[in-house]
Amino acid sequence: MKRRVWGVGGAALVLAALVLWWLWPADVAAPVMPARAPIVRTEAPTPVSPPPPVELEPSHSEGLLLRVVLQGDVPFQGEARVGVASISDADRHVWEVSKREGRAGAGPERLEDLANVSEWWPVEVTPSATGGTLGPALVPVVPLYRVVAWAADGTFWLGDVVLEEGVTTGVVEAVLSARAPTGVRVRLAGVRPEHGPFSLRVVRGVSRDVRDAERASELLPVIRHVAPDIASTLADGTALPLPVGKSLELLPLPTDPSVGLVLRSAAGRESAWVEVPLREGRVEPVVLDVGSLFPEGVGEAVTLRGKVELEGTFLPPEGARLLGPGDVEIPLAQDGRFVVSGLPSWEPSRFRVEVASPVSRRPVAATEQAFDFRPKPGVQDAEVTWRVTAYRWLVLRMDGAMWAQIEARTRKPYPVFVLQRWHHEKQWELVSAGAYIQEEDGMAVSILEPGRYRLLVSFSVHEVYTSTAADVGEDMADGTVTFQVDVEGNDCEVLVTDGRKPVFGARVTASSDVSSLPPAWGLTDARGRWRLGRVRPFGLHLEVEAEGYAPWTGEVAEACRRGGEVRIQL
Repeated sequence: MKRRVWGVGGAALVLAALVLWWLWPADVAAPVMPARAPIVRTEAPTPVSPPPPVELEPSHSEGLLLRVVLQGDVPFQGEARVGVASISDADRHVWEVSKREGRAGAGPERLEDLANVSEWWPVEVTPSATGGTLGPALVPVVPLYRVVAWAADGTFWLGDVVLEEGVTTGVVEAVLSARAPTGVRVRLAGVRPEHGPFSLRVVRGVSRDVRDAERASELLPVIRHVAPDIASTLADGTALPLPVGKSLELLPLPTDPSVGLVLRSAAGRESAWVEVPLREGRVEPVVLDVGSLFPEGVGEAVTLRGKVELEGTFLPPEGARLLGPGDVEIPLAQDGRFVVSGLPSWEPSRFRVEVASPVSRRPVAATEQAFDFRPKPGVQDAEVTWRVTAYRWLVLRMDGAMWAQIEARTRKPYPVFVLQRWHHEKQWELVSAGAYIQEEDGMAVSILEPGRYRLLVSFSVHEVYTSTAADVGEDMADGTVTFQVDVEGNDCEVLVTDGRKPVFGARVTASSDVSSLPPAWGLTDARGRWRLGRVRPFGLHLEVEAEGYAPWTGEVAEACRRGGEVRIQL
């Protein structure tokens, strides 16, 4: 690119010429209006009128004009934009400091490369036998102007015009050469009428070389202006309609080493990635064979008619929401019925039922429950009934005195309540519960299936009480259990020594064989002791660490039960 700045006299001549041109008879030289190139072309483009050209308002002073010669082989017919770019004070300061201090590789070589376009303006181009001339257009005084122009056949012009420092009036000139677009021409083969319409996703095959990737990305502003649909599919994967029996031209594309094409059927089934090598300035022909890309068929869209019910009723849970694939909400009728169209026939679809938890009473079900719909082969209309599992409840009865005793003897995060279920292998196993609701007369714990249950009430990691057991059945009636704070168990201390010498400041961590209980820890005092407190008959695991000693681990519940003391020799 070349550029030149005229003085004030040159500016006056230009303005005089513009006045003469304005007063000249209209039948001498009628201007040729530019035409917008269609984003996706399947046949000869039809010229359309562009938005009216505007003069850019200068930000600091009057009188600076921009004129750019667009060199080409034919008269220009298209559109042009000028981007006004500026450099922030912070970027300028960092760049100047980096260069002054000689920091190798710190930022770009040119300050102008830090300029960012804040606004784009349409500008008129006057056609000529070998292209056209953009402007002269009145522009503000900024460090850089980015020029983008494109014709209906995909030819484009792109370049930066740098304003020399101190210039505020006159004419800034530049010359840009035409560039042939890089792209692909896609055609479908093997299409049958029952397949329905196809669409296409386009994915960049970015170069591993950072410099090549940045160079290719410089064309993205051009693509956003010339072909916003292509820019959208490159950015977020939006599929483009693909006509049957005609070619689809995807241009311009970034000058990447390749581009990936993904064919999508009317039902939404996608093919494997088809990689197409690109050559800069060339439009590559591509044939996508439907039979080869969809060996198992293009798939079908399934319509699902269903109903959501709360277990034991014929209605959905109060306030329930049904969310389909992609978390799209599906309307539920008052009786819980719904209809969903366009589900894939080749893979399962996941749905979720969300149930709001009430503030002042027990929830009727879990806040979320998932359902999978697996279509049967060849079925396009299906029906389902999904029953949301209703909560059953195990209630631990406790009066006010018991609550007061628990609060007085525990520290956060205790007390902890743990639900256990009797396993067919004759042992108790931990079970997760969706809700623990504190009530006036106790604690209500949610249960999802019938069985025999009990609760562990933990005052600390080493003081755990066991409730009675209760059978919770299919009749949805509450199971009721109780527990007592009895005298079973001993107070226990840990003594850490080195020979006969006590170890001060050793960190002791106590954990239970009930894995869901938070551990407790403390430091030994000057006598090498740390008081555990009351230890109930459950497994208790200790870990001891002290500076200058190897760590010690072991099970100590039996030692506490026998003598109330655990002696640890480091």
